[in-house]
Amino acid sequence: MTGREQEIRQREKARVARLEDIAGSCKGDKWEFDSDGRQTHIISRRSTGERVILGTIHEDALPNEAELITGALENTILFLTLRKRAIAAFKSGQSMSPDTQHRSQMREGDFAANAAMLCAEPLFHRFLERRDQTRAIHNKDHADTVLKKLIGITSKTQLNREERAQAAFIDLRSDFEAWKRGRV
Repeated sequence: MTGREQEIRQREKARVARLEDIAGSCKGDKWEFDSDGRQTHIISRRSTGERVILGTIHEDALPNEAELITGALENTILFLTLRKRAIAAFKSGQSMSPDTQHRSQMREGDFAANAAMLCAEPLFHRFLERRDQTRAIHNKDHADTVLKKLIGITSKTQLNREERAQAAFIDLRSDFEAWKRGRV
């Protein structure tokens, strides 16, 4: 490794250490979001009970930009956790079997039940109408049919068994959350 590469690596290590310090100091804090119709406010509900506005996202922000900013604390903690696990696995010399690799790509949780709950939400119906652009959705059964069509499945149980179906649902659900934030 050249001197320049070592210097870059040291800076990266320092940045990661700083993020770990920041995440540690925010332990127990929860970020919430409040919208007044034109702007979305990022609110920290600190572990001390204090509630403060951290920032405001203006209506001109794109949904993916707002999602990136509003998820900063949660995503930083996620990446630091994943980094620690990767380091631990590397140090222990564990190699993942193909079966373990496949299972690690599937996320835990009952995605079929989550999809069913979403299909009962009228706001999700409006989102699906915009995505599908066929006709109005008035009930959860029709929402269920449109959801399956959009993500290419025949049964919601596929969401818990098939990686492709699960990934498609997670993407659609993320799009819905971003759309919902932009709408409120």
